[in-house]
Amino acid sequence: MASTSTGAVVSALIGNSVVALLKFGAFFATGSGAMLSEAFHTLADVFNQALLYLGIRRSERPADAMFAYGYGGERYFFALLSAVGIFLLGCGVTLYHGIHSLLHPPELQHSVWVFVVLAISFAIDAWVFRQALIAVREQMGERDVKSFLKSITDPTALAVLLEDFAACIGVLIALVAIGLSQWTGDPMWDSIGSILIAGMMGLIAVWLGYQNRVLVLGRRIPAEVRNSAVQFLMEQGSVKKVSAVQSRVIGSGNFKLKAEVDFDGEVLGQDLGAWVLERAPGLKERADCDAFASEFGERMMVLLAMEVNRLEAELRKRHPELKHLDLEAD
Repeated sequence: MASTSTGAVVSALIGNSVVALLKFGAFFATGSGAMLSEAFHTLADVFNQALLYLGIRRSERPADAMFAYGYGGERYFFALLSAVGIFLLGCGVTLYHGIHSLLHPPELQHSVWVFVVLAISFAIDAWVFRQALIAVREQMGERDVKSFLKSITDPTALAVLLEDFAACIGVLIALVAIGLSQWTGDPMWDSIGSILIAGMMGLIAVWLGYQNRVLVLGRRIPAEVRNSAVQFLMEQGSVKKVSAVQSRVIGSGNFKLKAEVDFDGEVLGQDLGAWVLERAPGLKERADCDAFASEFGERMMVLLAMEVNRLEAELRKRHPELKHLDLEAD
């Protein structure tokens, strides 16, 4: 999963860097506000995808003394910064330029190269969008879109998917806006195109920001994983009850689950029957009884610890993403 996300981000970073250079060149050649909006749109995508890549790399660092659960949250922190970048650089600057051009219309220069640049940009954005779509489909598996969005733990590929979907739509908006301006001779259409692109980027930024806010705060793990873990525990003969179940997403494919388990002492104690029968006849002195009680308590603790270790090992085998388990005897 991580490799597909990384591939999608790197593809987007390279593709959008090329597109940004083309769009800025077309703007300097024509003075088109819609083209400048598209250039800033793509520049914001490059900046944001660089943040996403940085977040992926930093989140892969192993746990240390300061961060015992690792650095998985860095992926969400940098993705949140990316959403802020889309809102400020992509939406804010583009909206300002669109309104300014609407109030103070610039003199447009007609050039066929604008449409050539837009066509090349659309082709590159569509290819990047396809790469991101492949990554997201791999993450979805058999889940539908609604359940996937509720249980997503790696927002990077989805962020690239939305950004490049918006990039494709933005190119079409710019194409129509510039075409109408050159056809009618009215730069108003060009400015309206800029404002529409800014609004679209703003909506995407707000949605991505909300998703990453939830992950930064520590959303509970997917319900199907939690329910499966609890059901497995309840099916064990040594377990009478499971309560106070708590969970949170630590990072991409990295979950924490805590539960209080009421163990059945009768079941656990069955393994000590032969040992008790062997020792009991020799208990005559108080010192012998005390020694027996101490040894019995120690053996029970060892049995309990072995049972907890067995349950945790089985749960990790069933759900490898449950990297942090905390089963407390109730």
